[in-house]
Amino acid sequence: MIQIDFFDKDVVGTLVPIFSLNPDKIYFFTDRREMVGMDIKYMTNAIKRRLPNTFVDFISVDIDDMDDIYGKLTTIAKKDQDEIAYVDLTGGTELMSICGYRISEEFGFTPIYLDTKRRRLNNAITGELVAEAVSIDLTDFFNAIGAKQLSPSHDMPKEEEFDRILSMSEILFDDVEAWQVLYQHLSTAAKTANQKLQVRVRPNGKLGTNAVRRIMREFEAHGFWEAEDDDIYRYGNIRYMHYMTTFGIWLEMYIYIKALDFFDEAALGVVVDWRAADDLDTEDNEIDVLGIKRSVPVLISCKMRKLASGDLYEAGYIAKRLSESGTKSVIATTYPVKEEGSQPKRMYQRMKKLRIGLIETRSFKEKTPAEIFNQAMQMGEDF
Repeated sequence: MIQIDFFDKDVVGTLVPIFSLNPDKIYFFTDRREMVGMDIKYMTNAIKRRLPNTFVDFISVDIDDMDDIYGKLTTIAKKDQDEIAYVDLTGGTELMSICGYRISEEFGFTPIYLDTKRRRLNNAITGELVAEAVSIDLTDFFNAIGAKQLSPSHDMPKEEEFDRILSMSEILFDDVEAWQVLYQHLSTAAKTANQKLQVRVRPNGKLGTNAVRRIMREFEAHGFWEAEDDDIYRYGNIRYMHYMTTFGIWLEMYIYIKALDFFDEAALGVVVDWRAADDLDTEDNEIDVLGIKRSVPVLISCKMRKLASGDLYEAGYIAKRLSESGTKSVIATTYPVKEEGSQPKRMYQRMKKLRIGLIETRSFKEKTPAEIFNQAMQMGEDF
């Protein structure tokens, strides 16, 4: 079986039909002005990971020249006219689709398209089901764009700790200012502690407020540290020390744990190696939480503070850098955005305009993770 595909760098639209049909041969028709050798290598590697014996070829065409497109399609069609063949019209330009349809008619090939909402491949003429759409995973996605997922930037929480982390996180979300005070003290002390699991917290100044002392008691009640003599506290382990000296990690862990109930796959603190993918700067290489749902990668940026304009553009920039299309961005925050004052409301409107989803942590008290993540994705378009 052969498959003809019009390559336009849409990772989801390219890989899902291929993995759903499992062809023996794949012919990609690409824009000769944009076809890059590394793009060919990355897409081929992604396909070969699942279909190691499939033949993959890339054919460059002038996308503004119908004769060039049709002529090269005809060459392939004549060579493989005795085989079952599918022509994927999901991607590519209008001229490519016209030529693909024409070849299908002349050689008895089946034109198909990916119905992303219904998760199926349909016959482009009859609308009949050709194949159920399979899902790609995060490894497929990274291979196709030429990036590499490095080791997580955080020490991963254990599943048996999830409930305690969720509960403690919500306590911190209720008084971020008090947590900021305690965090600054713990973080400063850790820099000179040489990995010692003890820290002194004297009840002086801001550290002596009821709000801060309450958070300290809750950390002990949740098993993250225990009080000793003379205002000394001992962390439960080195990982807990890291959590308690990293301000925003509680929101990241919270969203990650909630994401596990919704996404097909989720990862915390993903560090992407861009050096293989492009020559741009490598500073924007960490994604707080990355999930994939029905083959759609979703980037979630976690902000344990009020949002700023730069947060929106950062989220959109990284999503675009990850893929030409199909990747979605969400910002999760502990601060209200929808219902507070005119400035946050303007921020919310800008997020919708930029197709960036919003998650306010307080919403988890009223809705399920599925409702919240779906609503966030629908801010830009239906998910």
